[in-house]
Amino acid sequence: MLPQIIIASICILITLYGLVKKNRVFFNLGYFLYALIVIGSEFNFYAQSQEPLHIAAAFLWLIQASLAIPNKLPYDGSKLAKSAAVKIYTCLALINVFGIYIVRISEVPEFVQYFHIILAILPFVPMYLVLTDKIEITAE
Repeated sequence: MLPQIIIASICILITLYGLVKKNRVFFNLGYFLYALIVIGSEFNFYAQSQEPLHIAAAFLWLIQASLAIPNKLPYDGSKLAKSAAVKIYTCLALINVFGIYIVRISEVPEFVQYFHIILAILPFVPMYLVLTDKIEITAE
C-alpha cells in the first residue's frame, strides 16, 4: 500500500503544479494518473473480495481517466470550451466526492479520503478562473 500512497501523493503534486503554473496538461495529468491508480486498486480489491462495488468504483475512475486525458488542444476561450471545462471539472469533483464515500465504506485506509477531498476541491479553482476570464488555459 505504501508505494500506491507515494504515487498518489505525486499525482496530487502534479495536479497542484498544473494549478500553480496554470497548465491544463499537468493539471489533467495528475487526475489521469490518480485514476489509473484507483482503477488498479479497485480491480485488485475485487479479485480479493468479489464485491461488485469495486468494479463499479473502477469504472467510475475509468470515466475520470477518460475525462482527464492530458492533451495539448488549444483553449480558444469560446463558450463551447468554457462549457466543456465546467462540465469536465464538475465531473472530476463529483467523482472524488464519491471517492470520499467509497473510502468510508470499504477497507481502504481512512487517510485516503484526504486525497479525494483535495481532488474534489481543486477543480473549482480553474473552473472559476475560466468562467471569469481570469485565465486562458493553454497547453504550454
